[in-house]
Amino acid sequence: MVARQVYFSCIVAFMVVSTGCVNVTFPEPMPANKKELDRFPESWHGTWKSNGDEFEEQDEEVLVIMEKRIRGNAGSDDLVLGENCVLKKMGRRLVLSLPQTQSPRYTVLVASRSGNELEIQSFEPKKRGALDSWEAILGHDQVVKIHKNNDPTDKLKEVQLNPKSTCQFKKLLRRGGSDRVVYTKVSSD
Repeated sequence: MVARQVYFSCIVAFMVVSTGCVNVTFPEPMPANKKELDRFPESWHGTWKSNGDEFEEQDEEVLVIMEKRIRGNAGSDDLVLGENCVLKKMGRRLVLSLPQTQSPRYTVLVASRSGNELEIQSFEPKKRGALDSWEAILGHDQVVKIHKNNDPTDKLKEVQLNPKSTCQFKKLLRRGGSDRVVYTKVSSD
């Protein structure tokens, strides 16, 4: 489905307006004040395939995580740590921040791994109650909604979240609206 196809596009920071994808951005790589990692942990290396019985095989996403890069499906650009993305650790999770091409802000993805399963979480403003939840956590003035043509009656194009602390960022993950995609590690026989 379109949501599945758009998901990897979000990973490589090509948020395609025509699909209805609304960017959710942050002022800096998240979580703030955490050290950048220069490589993925070795246990994360390998080929990961998206799960989901409702999707056809040609819609499956494949991620190959290497020491300093992520390779996606054919035709997508690699994400290279220190070049076009920033990796930070938050507890047992890894947070990947992707700089926006048209602003000094970042799109953020959060990944957690358990055995041979990898879950990637992204912020989704179209989830029911997401915007209200984000405003309750951050305060109304820290959630900026940008509409197409700067017209508040027009389509929402970007939501800028501005957490003041790692604690607020964690609350956004727990209580805010998000999408999740689960991947399974492909055995290397």
